[in-house]
Amino acid sequence: MAAYQQRAAAHYNCKARPLIFKVGTLVLRKIFENTVEMGVRKLQTNWESSYIVSKASESGTYQL
Repeated sequence: MAAYQQRAAAHYNCKARPLIFKVGTLVLRKIFENTVEMGVRKLQTNWESSYIVSKASESGTYQL
């Protein structure tokens, strides 16, 4: 079972590309479930409106 999981992870990782955003790029911000009001989870949108990346660090974090 562990060998299968390693092969599946290797297959996924060889095709996955990291997302790199440059300063000035428009991006969408995901709304997480813990910030959603009770009772409207299914009907609420998953993304907030577009934001502009104002700062990008080498560690992969971005300031919007």
